[in-house]
Amino acid sequence: MSSPAAATGTAGEAAVLAVADLRVDIALRHSTVHAVDGISFDLAPGERLGLVGESGCGKSTLGLALAGLLPSTARVSGSIRLGGKELVGAAERELRRIRGRDVGVVFQDPMTSLNPTKRIGVQVGEALRLHDGATAGEARDRAREMLELVGLPRPGEQLDRYPHELSGGMRQRVVIACALICRPTLLVADEPTTALDVTIQSQILDLFDRLRDELGMAILLVTHDMGVVAGHTDRILVMYGGREAELGPTRAVFAQPRHRYSEGLLASVIRIGAPRGTPLASIGGRPPDLAAPPAGCGFAARCAHADAACRDVAPQARVDVAPQARVDVAPQARVDVAPQARVDVAPQARVDVAHRWRCHHPASYAGDAPLVRDASSTLVEP
Repeated sequence: MSSPAAATGTAGEAAVLAVADLRVDIALRHSTVHAVDGISFDLAPGERLGLVGESGCGKSTLGLALAGLLPSTARVSGSIRLGGKELVGAAERELRRIRGRDVGVVFQDPMTSLNPTKRIGVQVGEALRLHDGATAGEARDRAREMLELVGLPRPGEQLDRYPHELSGGMRQRVVIACALICRPTLLVADEPTTALDVTIQSQILDLFDRLRDELGMAILLVTHDMGVVAGHTDRILVMYGGREAELGPTRAVFAQPRHRYSEGLLASVIRIGAPRGTPLASIGGRPPDLAAPPAGCGFAARCAHADAACRDVAPQARVDVAPQARVDVAPQARVDVAPQARVDVAPQARVDVAHRWRCHHPASYAGDAPLVRDASSTLVEP
């Protein structure tokens, strides 16, 4: 076992993004919503982190906090360091210089993300003109290059079109081009495939992988779909009730989930090849009220293994680190977990690959013995 502090994922000096004890409270008229409660993680150059959980668990709020896009009623504490620069408490003027240049954001609905009154070329090139002082002609040329990079057919023709003239998949590629035109070091993709059909969804996820390799940027992929993160992330952060439930290498979390909530999410994934008539598992109950979070484990009310301690005492972080585990962050990311966990993502950025969880009764865990799950229980192969 190692300390939780060592388990955030990447060494501070090597991290593009370092988040420590982040808390976001949003004041309402008669209450305060504790949307993000003590989240900590790092992201190294070229690393892909999947942020997963049910609707209302705080995923999108966390993503907006990283980009400085929270409402004025939000109170933020803790630390968000991007490239060594502290963002919590930064002036709005400084945040405007960072958004679009150092942090790109892809929102869930491309139709509401784009201005219906402006042509595509103007919108894609806007950040370049704002941050780099490019002329209209230079911005248009770069916009065409970005549209080509994201795989939009006939990019020169699309520059003069309006958003309503494009399909949903084409609009999402435009939004991605807007986010990447200044070549940010961090891309926050908030449910980028939810409104798309399965075929387009796969194309967009493959596009993220290719752009990560070509541009070397870190990606935070926010989603409620475990199938999305399975083959397109290096690590997974599972959130529940605004808090961290589990953080670890993707393969480790899929093969040996420690938190009972993670286990429930994986059980809800449809098994390919399951016998006809096999019922689909679901997690009963509702997520906790974030305006009045429980004193103990937030998942206790929905967990079949919960006892009095779960309801009364918040579980502390526990960490399992494989001997000689390391992260090397770079393009061509490869994740091999077990028994000597390794995530090869880049040269000269080695850190412990920890599997961290917060649960009084971890799934498939017995003391310090290694976890072994029957092959039939493997739901998705990352």
